[in-house]
Amino acid sequence: MKQAKLYSLIALLFLLASCYKDKGNYTYDELNKVTIVIEGGGFLSPRASDTLHIRPQLIYRGDTVLASALTETFSYTWYCNNEQISTGPVLDYPVRNLTGLRPYVKLKVVNKKDESTFLEGFYVDAIPAYLTGWVVLTKKNNRGIISFIDPVTFEVTADFYTTISGKELGPDVVEVKEHWMAGSGLSNPGNILIVRNDAAGNIELNGINLGPLYNTNNFFLGNTLPPDFRPRSEFYMWDYSMMLDDNGNIYTRKHANSAFSQSGVYPNKPMFIPGGVKFDKGWTGTYLSGQTILYDKTKGQLFLGSDRGLVLPVNYMPGPPIPPGTTLINAMDKEMVYVGKLQQGRFTSSYYLVFFDGNKHFVQKIMVMDNFYTIQALFFSERAFGEGTANAKSVFCQLPRIDNYLFYSGGSGDKTLYLYEQGPARSSEYFSFDSPIKTITASQNQVLGVNTHDQLMVGLENGDVYILGILSDQIANPSRRLIKKIMLGQGVPVSSMYKMGFGYTQM
Repeated sequence: MKQAKLYSLIALLFLLASCYKDKGNYTYDELNKVTIVIEGGGFLSPRASDTLHIRPQLIYRGDTVLASALTETFSYTWYCNNEQISTGPVLDYPVRNLTGLRPYVKLKVVNKKDESTFLEGFYVDAIPAYLTGWVVLTKKNNRGIISFIDPVTFEVTADFYTTISGKELGPDVVEVKEHWMAGSGLSNPGNILIVRNDAAGNIELNGINLGPLYNTNNFFLGNTLPPDFRPRSEFYMWDYSMMLDDNGNIYTRKHANSAFSQSGVYPNKPMFIPGGVKFDKGWTGTYLSGQTILYDKTKGQLFLGSDRGLVLPVNYMPGPPIPPGTTLINAMDKEMVYVGKLQQGRFTSSYYLVFFDGNKHFVQKIMVMDNFYTIQALFFSERAFGEGTANAKSVFCQLPRIDNYLFYSGGSGDKTLYLYEQGPARSSEYFSFDSPIKTITASQNQVLGVNTHDQLMVGLENGDVYILGILSDQIANPSRRLIKKIMLGQGVPVSSMYKMGFGYTQM
């Protein structure tokens, strides 16, 4: 019995030894795991107009190799939300053709020898084609026309309102502006508001597809308009909206839902403001500030429309005497022609006020503080500027994020763009054109992670549009300033803006 056990043990040892030696005769591919590496990781954010160019790598047998170099060993299949879209190691696929609200793209790699399978994927959060870019409002042959210019390719989507809606804007277009929603709306795209000095009212467009959403005339109590009502402008803040009509009246509404700017209704009667005040103009403050600047030309008085639903006069705060000869904001002896906002705080923000006395321009810097029932302004400085260059037709553009720079038109025939530097009080010629300047608009972008301005759009009377660089190296080197000339051909520019995208970019 013991001898039988001994023979069995010897036989088992021979068998194990045979198996051990046999291992050296085969390659076990099924034990060689493949890792798929996709540049950008699990979340990609291309523009909707882009084409995906995905060239994955494989970590295989200790080496990192392009998938395209291993086509004899592996097969490749690409899927979007489990539907096959391509075969081959490289994916070239238009973002627009991906399916689903948030497409999930997956690559399946199969070893041809043993059919072992490996998977890797990523989500595509596409940036909508019209999320950011230049928007230009023009007039041509008694028609209002709105066009979109892609900020990267400079491709023009001309007259898109009429194309999409099948309707006309009419001849009374005044202004185009982006407006936001508060609260949760910080992650929602800004919509486009077209102001029309017409009884037909203002129009709001979808910030993603540019289609019409609302006519703001429909937001009056009982859907009944005030008598002789024609909008002159409309202002959006966090909790309140304000409407300025052609008769100088202000209508104010509170948003019933602070995350939805088009909620609540306007009253049918204007706000009562003591002293018979009628407003000639208004300027939107920064989204963060919750302020709207209003101007009564007859009384020479500055007012603030606040995000508390009030409209109150602005007066200088007590302190050092205002220097003699200063243009007083509560008793102006000059016309206020422009307000340049600065990106600062909530309920406290600074502005550059530009005045014109018929011969010369003056720029005054103030900080406006909303104290709920009183509005005070801290005076900083006032200087004459643009003598011999600016004129009665000049248009202005103060950079909200760069305090020092104010651009304006002027010169012979109003065909020259000037840069005024607030610090040294110095004007210099920036660019010359072959047609009078009608609009100036700055972009707001992130450069090296900092929110700033990198481009300026100038619209000319002949319908051409120029994109100019305004980064430090372009300011220093005139030969680098011109980025693109666009022959828009849609008539005379009336208003323009840079569509910034999401509300949080305004912070």
